[in-house]
Amino acid sequence: MRRTSRKRDKEELKLIDDIVIALCADYERRKICAREESVPKRVRMEYLYINTRMLAAAGEIAGIYLAEIIIREIGSKTGYANSEIDCVSELSYKRIKQKAKRQIAKALYLE
Repeated sequence: MRRTSRKRDKEELKLIDDIVIALCADYERRKICAREESVPKRVRMEYLYINTRMLAAAGEIAGIYLAEIIIREIGSKTGYANSEIDCVSELSYKRIKQKAKRQIAKALYLE
């Protein structure tokens, strides 16, 4: 019984990670659309809400300066070797990125 529960938990976490990655990949598009007048106001407000929550969540983990970079790198699945962030070690980078994913998921009520 426990084994299936753990397996399901891992599957759920993987699914949540995939959703967060997709949302991060779409961050820039939502940012641009939120400024356009041709997009309905309700849609713009939703885009602003999602982006603001994501930015605040990533900012809690990585700092506000690195928040957009972390979001962009989560969305593009950039690894440490190609990262714009060069002020931390590889292990720290991986931890920051993973914690940021979890924090974004919590901020968007996915977890």
